[in-house]
Amino acid sequence: MQRGWLQRIFSYVGYGALFVAFVAIVICAEVLNHKHRSSQPVTSLEIDIRDGESSTLADGESIDRWVREGGVIEAGTTLDKLDLGAIERRAAAHNAVAEANAYVGYSGTAVLDVTLREPIARLRTNGYDLYITEDGFVLPTVEDRTAAVTVITGDYKPLFQQGYSGYAKSVVNDSIAALDKRIKELEDAKLPIYRLMEENDRRLRTVVRERIRKGIFMSDMEFEILHNELEGRKVAAREAHRLTKRQLEAEIAALAAQQDEARLMQHHVKLAGEDFDSLLGFLKHVDNNNFWHAEVVQVLLSGGEGKRMELRFVPRSGSFVVDLGTPNDYDTKLSNLYRFYHKGLDNVGWDKYRSISLRYNGQVVCR
Repeated sequence: MQRGWLQRIFSYVGYGALFVAFVAIVICAEVLNHKHRSSQPVTSLEIDIRDGESSTLADGESIDRWVREGGVIEAGTTLDKLDLGAIERRAAAHNAVAEANAYVGYSGTAVLDVTLREPIARLRTNGYDLYITEDGFVLPTVEDRTAAVTVITGDYKPLFQQGYSGYAKSVVNDSIAALDKRIKELEDAKLPIYRLMEENDRRLRTVVRERIRKGIFMSDMEFEILHNELEGRKVAAREAHRLTKRQLEAEIAALAAQQDEARLMQHHVKLAGEDFDSLLGFLKHVDNNNFWHAEVVQVLLSGGEGKRMELRFVPRSGSFVVDLGTPNDYDTKLSNLYRFYHKGLDNVGWDKYRSISLRYNGQVVCR
């Protein structure tokens, strides 16, 4: 019995000693790691580009230069003083960088993993010159680099400003939110006017309810005079009420008109967002389809500023321009065009027409 207890005690002591030793090793390792990090300078910055060595808009060298020009890595900086968050933010500020993650190795190397954006089209309309990526991110062109992508020209004007860098969807959402706020502010501005209208009605009711009581010693003439004065006040009160009501209703109507204008702008913004989404879908469809990727040479856009987007494109084949109308239902329209290519143009000749319109549902109209 006593021997069993001794064995258990020795076991507990042994486990305790192992735990203490483990904690001591961890603490010692942490102390040594901290000492190493505080004395080890950053020896280099290694750029690790995911999904390939480079994109058409950036490579490891240009990202390295961009990060260093931001001043986030100073000469002689030790590992414990290195601000990894600042490195990631600086890298992410580059238009071509979609994602950045920084960490350090024991040897003093700072490693930056980056995912680069790859454009699928270049928008050059109305003074704009920017790239569009597959996920709807728009970014200004890079001075010393050019991407071999579909070029979009025409008089189309997007919602975002020139030089904008970000998701087109964000501009749509922010615009709608700003207009929602404006509509609410206008509704709030009506409240004090409604109160004035209630006060205006209350004043009229007070005057209209007034009555003249003839006293025992009041003569008929005195009563007549007081009665006529009261009727005069009532007439004046009704006129003042009418004028004030008209003025206040005009103010309410003006605010309501501004709300209607904001709602109309919201409607245009939503349609513009839908149009851009359809354009993006068309561009992705073209980019991911070998035939259309080779066939679509140039896209011509019109619309914007309250007008619906319309899309035409110049194909590599033939001497005609293809008119899609609005870019919605592009997959069906392109399927119809593909069938017409092989069942119509192969028979009548590729130079017979100057324009092919697909804007009408299920129809291919040639001129």
